[in-house]
Amino acid sequence: AFTAPHQDRLVSTVIEPMAKDGLRTISIAYRDFVPGKADKNQVHYDPSTGEPNFETMGEDNVIANMTCFCVVGIEDPVRDEVPAAIVQCQRAGITVRMVTGDNINTARAIATKCGIIKPGDNYLVLEGKEFNKRVRDPHTNEIRQDLLDKIWPRLRVLARSQPIDKYTL
Repeated sequence: AFTAPHQDRLVSTVIEPMAKDGLRTISIAYRDFVPGKADKNQVHYDPSTGEPNFETMGEDNVIANMTCFCVVGIEDPVRDEVPAAIVQCQRAGITVRMVTGDNINTARAIATKCGIIKPGDNYLVLEGKEFNKRVRDPHTNEIRQDLLDKIWPRLRVLARSQPIDKYTL
């Protein structure tokens, strides 16, 4: 069985190193579809329709007990002109921020390749959840300008963000 410790080890030894190199990771996994009685890692399908009844299975059961046979890292390279454009903006006094849905490690690596952040800078790289925790009133969940003012001057990368996070920023 692929236990939680196995998952943690896969994340720390395979996925996080790829993400730190700016790669997006994809797991490729499968389950066998069988017409008869299905084992734990199989899915029964109706021979008359040729399809499983996904409605009764539920999404959690559909994606459970799959056999993973690889994790791949895909690079979406930074276009050649981007780092120079960022430097030009910075020289003009424009603060460049990156707001993305990427994993925080992937986002940090891409932002470094682009020149948005540099090692040793005292800038913030946050995930959307942490950003919202820091800028919203804990009692009302409303955005507070005084809390936002503590964050935005140093914020350079907002990862795992939602569209509303862009609006808030």
